[in-house]
Amino acid sequence: AEPQHGERSFDKTTCTALIIGSGYTGLSAAITLAEAGLTDVVVVDAMRIGEGASSRNGGMIGNSAKFTLAQASKRYGEKRASEIMDDYGSSMSFMIQRAATLSDPIELNLSGAVVAAYTRKDLARLREMRGRLASENQKNMDILEQDKVHSVLKTDIYRGAMVIHGQGTIHPGKYVQALARRALELGVRILTGWRFLGARPDGQGHVARLQNVETRDSIEIHTDRILLGVNGYAGPETPWLRKRSIPVQSYMIATEEMPFDLLERLIPQNRAVFDTKRVLYYFRRSPDGKRILFGGRARFRNSAAEQGAEGLRGFMEHTFPETRGVALSHAWLGNVSFALDFCTHGGRMSDGIYYVSCCNGNGISGQTYLGHRIAEYMLGRPNTDRGIIGSRFPRLYFYNGKPWFLPIIGTGYRLLDKAARWLD
Repeated sequence: AEPQHGERSFDKTTCTALIIGSGYTGLSAAITLAEAGLTDVVVVDAMRIGEGASSRNGGMIGNSAKFTLAQASKRYGEKRASEIMDDYGSSMSFMIQRAATLSDPIELNLSGAVVAAYTRKDLARLREMRGRLASENQKNMDILEQDKVHSVLKTDIYRGAMVIHGQGTIHPGKYVQALARRALELGVRILTGWRFLGARPDGQGHVARLQNVETRDSIEIHTDRILLGVNGYAGPETPWLRKRSIPVQSYMIATEEMPFDLLERLIPQNRAVFDTKRVLYYFRRSPDGKRILFGGRARFRNSAAEQGAEGLRGFMEHTFPETRGVALSHAWLGNVSFALDFCTHGGRMSDGIYYVSCCNGNGISGQTYLGHRIAEYMLGRPNTDRGIIGSRFPRLYFYNGKPWFLPIIGTGYRLLDKAARWLD
């Protein structure tokens, strides 16, 4: 699903809400604002619609936080922590509800997900995590010992697994396009090829400066509200956000078409898979069921998709030796964004501009839901300043938005993964 352009030129310089970024956050927020009756909502993007990581990811959907309730309670207090976990828990069901309102197919597949344990300690942590859940939620998860892994994955590199029923995959490119179509049906305008250069307060609203990426001409837009939904693409024009958001390139490859029997043997029942390593692998079958899509943090430097593909091929062949010699048909990448505390954050900056940032690798369902949540906050609805919205967003000191430290962290993560397996 090739990303598409929206409108290319402005015919007016005012709007009620200006949303920067046409990914999951921005489009979902625009839909909620329009459904609430707000008119003259405008979404702008420097690229094509959803051309960042929103259309360039593995298409896996879930709702798991990267921390426990106990860890969150220490960081944010018990009340806020409980609300944050509720936000994560609500994200996938909301995304599925929103998907039901879309007129275009998104290849939704809820056949489940597999969390593959790289070490025995990882398997014990998965078992412990399941044990902390309410009994009704435990029913949605099965723990598999090492001798049972082949029932869900034809690989020998894992020490066990947890199957999560009800999770699954979508076609991310088609999902972005379907969200955009829904927004357009509601009267939202989407303009592409316009870069946000910053904004200044103006009475009760703001004046935003936008630049055409081709002609370099600029325009000023007067708006009541601004939302930044840029995630891994925050630039110097958003210094407060940039000091708190760490962009990381995430790489994907697709194999050539493979025999169905082989695919069913390698990844039975077409489940999504991700593992517990620090330098994780995640993979699935393609929406048409004919290929393997394999992703991961192949490199910790900004690189071309072709360079990332070299590393991913090695990862894939390590996981599935039967894929050796299988040709690759596609390679792509997109920027995800991480926070220092591995939590998504949203709220309103001191200058009055709203934001949602840091998907932490869980963007499809999470950013769809938080786009909705921040829109409710922008509308002034009661009890919306809770959980992730309004949470304390920690900054990383001595960091200006350029993650110079990622190669060091990447090397450390690889060494830690090797050590964990050696000690296992």
